[in-house]
Amino acid sequence: MLPRRPKQPDFGPGKFVWGDFAAVALYALIFVVGGAALLLLVPGFREMFPSDNLAIFGVNLVVYAFMFTIAMLLARHDLWSSFKTFQWNPWAKVMLIPGGWFASLMLTATIISTLGEPVKSENQLAIEGLTTEVPFLTMFVVTAIMGPLVEEFIFRHLLIGKLSRYINKWVCALISIALFAGMHFIGSGTFEWVSVIPYLTLGTVITLAYILSGKSLAYSYVLHFFNNAVALIISYTVLPLMAS
Repeated sequence: MLPRRPKQPDFGPGKFVWGDFAAVALYALIFVVGGAALLLLVPGFREMFPSDNLAIFGVNLVVYAFMFTIAMLLARHDLWSSFKTFQWNPWAKVMLIPGGWFASLMLTATIISTLGEPVKSENQLAIEGLTTEVPFLTMFVVTAIMGPLVEEFIFRHLLIGKLSRYINKWVCALISIALFAGMHFIGSGTFEWVSVIPYLTLGTVITLAYILSGKSLAYSYVLHFFNNAVALIISYTVLPLMAS
């Protein structure tokens, strides 16, 4: 009789610590309340950039670097240890990274096609507009490396991984998906249901991946990184060709 294969462990991050509450408060202050815009009032900051768009990107670079550092300090051990999730069904998990991205893309396209004309969010339009002004590597660091870790730390690691100690994990999942999608529209001034669908589907795919991988912060981060990296590469290569 073959020995039973060890069950995939739960990489749950444990209880909340005071640093978590501080990180959530800072995230809300910066991204929800709009505290990041205060950087534009710092003497000489705006003048460092040749355009308003680049100045706004400069703000995002600073605040994401700040929040990325906080997330790494608070969750670095959980991040590194949860890479062990790849020891269980490694090929399936590796293939599900592009597979999850493709499934999210197809689900989004199917839903939007049944509802009407596709509408891009202000967030997506802003990123595409910056591709003509911001070097690819700089945008890659912010959009594909720092941004996903910050969002996975807040919306999966804390809102599901830690909050699920007190609330059912599937209730936490719904909260996480809704807040993740909503965050991409704060400050945009516009909101259309069609444009929120890509964020709802992406949030759903990443949330399911996080839970099914044993609450692996590393796995959800890699999946989010892959999604943003592919979108960014397309924005810098394919979209300019289509526009011309």
